[in-house]
Amino acid sequence: MDTSHLLNYLSSYAFPTASHTISTNIVLGISLGGHAAWHCVLHDARISTAVIVIGCPDYTRLMMDRARKSKLQTWVSTERPGAQFLGSVDFPKGLIEAIEKYDPAGLLMGELDVVTGDDHLHEPSDEEKTRLRPLMRDHLGGKRILCLSGGTDKLVPYQCGEPFLGFLKRAVGEGEWFSDRETVLEDIVDIEAGHEFSPKMKDEAIRFIGETLSGKSGMHAGTRSSKI
Repeated sequence: MDTSHLLNYLSSYAFPTASHTISTNIVLGISLGGHAAWHCVLHDARISTAVIVIGCPDYTRLMMDRARKSKLQTWVSTERPGAQFLGSVDFPKGLIEAIEKYDPAGLLMGELDVVTGDDHLHEPSDEEKTRLRPLMRDHLGGKRILCLSGGTDKLVPYQCGEPFLGFLKRAVGEGEWFSDRETVLEDIVDIEAGHEFSPKMKDEAIRFIGETLSGKSGMHAGTRSSKI
């Protein structure tokens, strides 16, 4: 929301005489900024491209991972650890409702009917696709996203965002059920990097932004995954 407010007034500060017109908005965020970049690219139509560095698109999984590692009382107090963490005082109902509205995984995967924990693995039913298509069209249509993660990151583990990224890649990949909206998702993991914006990640970010600005990207829709 703060970024969107800034965009409202950016041109008046950057070009007070209206000598230039801003035609493209690209967001790059690191760590907490990476979480925010996911929200920006999904919820602000003016932002067409995002570079997410060591950020997570699934706040719930990230917080559950931290609750488990820290042995939070609301995590360990049940016979099956974590069984009642969601909805507890540490993760209240109001927070869950906000996540379902704004968090990438909460917004999109919340439309899936299966709630077994591996709901991201199944092919969405026709009914689920009917609910998902307008959401994905409004929030992801024509967007370009580069997700950069550290393979040894313990603060924001890649594994926390991997289910959502896998779900999204299976939707927007070539020939898949949401492949006609020119959504690009690149998912790149620097296998040796921790919670950092590594030199290899910087090279990928520069490449991706350059391709976006030049319009010379070899990929105008679909996905790319790699480990560097």
